[in-house]
Amino acid sequence: MNDSALFDEAFGQLGPEQIELLDRASAADPALASRRDRLHRALDLLLDSDEPEPPPGLADRTFDRIARHAEEPRILEFAPNRPRYRWADVGVAAAVMLIGLMSLVPAVRDQSRQAGQLTCVDNLRQVGLALNQYASTFETYPHVDPSCPASYVGAAFVQLGEAGLLRDRAILDCPCDGLEEARDRMLGWDELMGRERRWPGTCRDDIRVDYAYHHGTRQGEGRAIPGGLGTPGHMPLVADQPPFRLDQSADDGRLGGVILSGNSPNHSGAGQNVLFTDGRVSWRRSRWISKLDTDLFLNEHKRIGPGVHKVDAVLTPCVFRFRD
Repeated sequence: MNDSALFDEAFGQLGPEQIELLDRASAADPALASRRDRLHRALDLLLDSDEPEPPPGLADRTFDRIARHAEEPRILEFAPNRPRYRWADVGVAAAVMLIGLMSLVPAVRDQSRQAGQLTCVDNLRQVGLALNQYASTFETYPHVDPSCPASYVGAAFVQLGEAGLLRDRAILDCPCDGLEEARDRMLGWDELMGRERRWPGTCRDDIRVDYAYHHGTRQGEGRAIPGGLGTPGHMPLVADQPPFRLDQSADDGRLGGVILSGNSPNHSGAGQNVLFTDGRVSWRRSRWISKLDTDLFLNEHKRIGPGVHKVDAVLTPCVFRFRD
């Protein structure tokens, strides 16, 4: 009896005679009887339509196990939530940023200096235009007689304003002097004279500007006269403020001072912009102008005062007095 007969018998394909023969063969062969019995039990499990029952106590054991392991750390808790940075990494990043910023500082400073330089040149050109318009009308540049109580060099700019040729006082402020001063309106001439008569020396600060003005030249051995239309075109007329020290003991009306060595402090001592009588503005790296005028801020006698001849220009701080 082979296994095919066992399967046919399990699925009901054998007749009564064949089943009887299988019963006798099983009785004579215990191994065959065992295989027949296992096959019937397996078919009973497969053909049973009822849901299998879970092992008794399985739910209690499952909850127990979950409660027992609930407090144990999970493997995900050992994984960092975010990348951790070391102080060395932060330091390197900060150093790179600092180096980048430091590399930009000179470029920004250079751009700012160039912008200030252009504004300074533009200021002087506007001042030159106003001075030439004044000279065209009065046949001389502004000049205050030294005998006048308000004979400050800066009073020449007051005269420009009085003539309606200097409407914006901001052009008298050099952006490269390192100071950001709030500029009030320019005093009128009568106001300047009235205040100077009542309180001598107090108007010095009211006419403070960042540029130096021509002090005049001596006519022969006589008194100083201002430049006029006949002045040579290469004569300096206005320049950046020279380095100077006021004479603090001269409060009696003399109000002088000392011109120090070096270039104008307006451009950190690098040089000064100079406005010439023909309206040209030139950058000078030294106080030397020409063979006939070796110092922009002092005359040939190395003093503050009128030039000793027509091409000996002396540009003086506006807080100084005109001196004959």
